[in-house]
Order: sequence, then C-alpha cells, then structure tokens
Amino acid sequence: MEQQTIIMTIADEISDSLNEWFDQIEKLDAGKTVRRTSLQIGIHDYARFEYDEGDIRVFSFDDDWGSPEVERKGARATEPLTTEQITEELLPLLREKLSSRIRAYDDSPLLHYRFKIAGKWTTAEGPLNVIVVDYINERKKTELLERMDQYIRNQLNAKEYPTDPLESFFLSNHLLDPGLYPAMDVDQWLRIYDRVMELNKKNKEKLDEHRATFIRALRGWTENEFLPIYFHCSKPEWGLPSYTKKEGIDLSVIDPQQMRLALQTAILIIKHEPNYSRSTGIGLLELLQELGSAEAQRCIGEGSGTFDPADVAYKDERLECSANDIFATVTIHIREESADSYAKALDFICNLLSKGFSRSYQIKLKSKAKQQLPVPGLAKSQTHRFFANALQYRELFPKLEAYAQLAMGEFEWYGDTEGEKNCMPGTYAVFGLGLADKRYFPLVEAYMSLVDQEHQSVQQPFALALIQHYGVDASTLPTVAASLMRCNEGKFAKERARFETAANLQALLALMEPFDTYEAEHLIDMIWGGRKNLETRARKKKDEEERRLFATLLARMDKRR
Repeated sequence: MEQQTIIMTIADEISDSLNEWFDQIEKLDAGKTVRRTSLQIGIHDYARFEYDEGDIRVFSFDDDWGSPEVERKGARATEPLTTEQITEELLPLLREKLSSRIRAYDDSPLLHYRFKIAGKWTTAEGPLNVIVVDYINERKKTELLERMDQYIRNQLNAKEYPTDPLESFFLSNHLLDPGLYPAMDVDQWLRIYDRVMELNKKNKEKLDEHRATFIRALRGWTENEFLPIYFHCSKPEWGLPSYTKKEGIDLSVIDPQQMRLALQTAILIIKHEPNYSRSTGIGLLELLQELGSAEAQRCIGEGSGTFDPADVAYKDERLECSANDIFATVTIHIREESADSYAKALDFICNLLSKGFSRSYQIKLKSKAKQQLPVPGLAKSQTHRFFANALQYRELFPKLEAYAQLAMGEFEWYGDTEGEKNCMPGTYAVFGLGLADKRYFPLVEAYMSLVDQEHQSVQQPFALALIQHYGVDASTLPTVAASLMRCNEGKFAKERARFETAANLQALLALMEPFDTYEAEHLIDMIWGGRKNLETRARKKKDEEERRLFATLLARMDKRR
C-alpha cells in the first residue's frame, strides 16, 4: 500500500473511532446535566486518542488510569510514520474530517465552549503528542461569561444564602480558565473565594467541600498551566512529580499575578488540605523560590503571614515561643522551668490551634527538664518531652485537658512521629492525664473513639500501662475496654486473670451487651487471645458462678445482631 494511501486510511480509521466516541456520548441526556447549574454550558471539553501500529484507543480524560471508551485495530504502515508525515499530511486530513462533526454540536450542550482533541503516535523518532483540534465556540463563550457575571453579581454579592458545591466547582475552574479570562485578576479570584467561604461558614462539612473544590482548581491550574511554562515535569507512576527548571528562563518576565496566585495555592494546600498534602505545598513554595519569589522565600523562613504576628510569637523573661505554619512547627524555649512557663506555652499552642494552625504539628523544644511518660514505645521526641514536662505540674491538668480536646482529630498525627510510633495530636496529654487520675477516663475514651488503629499502635502499650496501673474493676473496665477495642494486638494475656473474677465477668458482659458479634470477638481476642483460650480457661474454673459467666461469655460471641 502506497504511503499516501496508508496515511489517508489511518486518518479515516482515527476519524471513525472518534465518531464512534461521539455516538456514545450522544446517548447521554446532556440537557438534563447542564440544567443543574447555569455555570455549566457543556459537558465534554476533551478527548484523546492513541495510535500505536494500527491499535487505536479513544479516551475522555487526560490520565493513564481509565479504560478506553473506544478500542479498535486498524491499518498499520510497513514503517512507522515520521513526525513530518503526521504533522504535514495526517493532521490536516484529520482536522478536515472532524471539524464538521464538532461544529454539529454548536447549539448542543454536549460540548463545552472549548473542545480539544489530543493525539499520541508512535513515530520513527519516538512518541509524538499533539493537539489535533482546539475548537472554540465563540457564542457559547460569550454566553458563559455573561452567566458568570450574573452569578457573581446576583448569587454571591446580592444574597446571603449558602451556595451549591457544584456551582463552586464550575466557578473556581472557569475563573482560572485563560480562554475565558486571559488577564488574570488574583484579587477578584480571592474575593470570590472569600465570599463563598463566608456564605457557607455555618455548615462546616459544606464549607470544607467548597474549600477543597477551590483548592483542587488552583492546584490543577498550577500544575497544568503555570509550572509547565518554567519547568520540565516528570510524572512517575507512583509518588510526586519532579520538576527541573528550563534553561534560559528570564525571571524578569514572569507574570507577577500568576506568581502570586501560585503562592496562594501553596499556602491554601498547606493550611487546609490533609497533612499528607503538606509536602506538595512546600514543594510548590520551593519551586517558586527557584523562580525568584522573595515572598516564597519569606514563607519558608517565617511562615505564610496569614496569622496575626502576636499569634505566632511570644516572649518574656521565662519563655520564648514562635510558630511556622508552613512547616507546622512550634518552637518553645523554656528559660525557667515552672508551671507558669508551661501554662503560657500551652496557651500559645491552644490559641494557634483555635485559629486554624495544623493539628499535625511538632514541637521543637529547648528546656532543661527531660521527662518521659511511663508508656513504652512512645517516640522520644521533643513534642513528647514538652508534654511530659508539663504533666509534672498538677495545676496544669485542666489546661492539658483543654489542649487535648482541641488537638485531637481523626487522621491527624504529630509531625515528628511515624511508623509504629505514629500518634494523634493530644496523645501525650491524654496518656499522661489518664495515668494520673481517673477523673480523666472520659477524655481517654473520647480519644480512643478517634484513634485510627490502621495507622497508629501506641494505644496498645498505653492500654497495658492502664491495666497495670489501676487494675481491673467496675470503675476501670469501660475505659480499659475502650482502649482494647482500638488495639490490633498486644501483650494482654498475662493480665487476663484480672478480668476473671465473677464481678468483672459480670461487668464485662454488661459492657458487651450492645456490641456487634465482631466487636465482642475482638475484645475477647485482646483479653484471652481467642475463643479456644477462653474455653480452656473456662474448663479450669472451679467456682460455679464463674463457670456460668464464662459460658455466657462464650454464648455472647455467637450472638448475631
């Protein structure tokens, strides 16, 4: 087959594959979808295909995770096409074949105001990625800009009602679309962001959803629009992408508005995204520093600047405290070991947390005291030492309890712990208070209700310390059980005799009454090491009442709820 003929055949087959994709998406009720919000004028804005030696695959999204919507085998050239043949001969044919199909949706909600088709070939010179079609429907574009203006004016500025997260999705992405707003206005973007946060502040769950939506849009803009201008990006299959600055970049021509928005992106990621995203925000700041941003350098050294200066620094003759929200560090210098020094340091930390400082922080401590809690397996960190020191002063117990209630949070961990020593913020205060006085048992139980035992195991040595310190009776059993329920394994078999008195067995059965079967099994596993061990212990009991209670306990394991 002549080369010209094979090029025409490949163009026909790729076009047919894309037409098949169009046929598929036409089956959706696009009108119903876009009627959800005035800010959506179309559904699809992108399609891509891959052509590899006759294999054609069509996708709706620009990622490598989804399966192709269309997949077929076509003709293959005897030799791979060259880049020149694709760009000079094949692409014009493809554009001609696809343009009429795309224009057929000018008055349809099926396509967004801008629609791109990307192509990838395996050529003689290597992989080739090109934008085959970049079509803009000017009428839809003008209408969408008008809708945006009306929404901002009538829904955000003129009303005081909560907004819909779906509206925030389109609003945040449209505002960052250079096709809609080629001249970036960071002040406007931030004003709109703040306004949406204000309108939705009464519902924390919705507020978090709106905020996360805006941050995702910012992150997408930063990674797809801003950074590629200045950096070569390598995206591994796993882990974070790596960036290498392009040679010959003239830093003086970088758009200061874009630089400012990228800086805000980093700060918002660090302040509001889950703690595992902190490295992404810090990495972005470091890239901006490479581009000459003095503000990024200041943030790395001093913090984001979003906290009041009085909240991130304190100093008197006994104590000096400072905080950096970018790295989530609190630096404390105890000049004089006293209850007052630790009280003021606790006040400093609590004030930070109440104003949005990351709960997954760490303390950098300078002090003469070097206390540790009597719980094996805890990290010998400066954060641990600070709270162990503070726990030497009983008059600080109320402050430590207030701190723990403020600091505890599911899926949050101190920044200087990892692996087996990972622990939730508030851990050291809760463990110390729980071992110091039974009045703090409700605090221990509240803490245990938040523990993620898949990522934290320090509750296991604490549970053992609790049993050994207080023993087991009706007053301690609820707290001991709450702790054991958050353990996956532990050396509790040596303590099982403490649970086997008639009074404790009766109390344990009452405690297990509302449990599901798997919960009852788990608690018995922790205490006796499983059903067989429990049966063995039951056979050895000579007291009739204890044998009856053991039998009831075994029956409880079989109870279905």
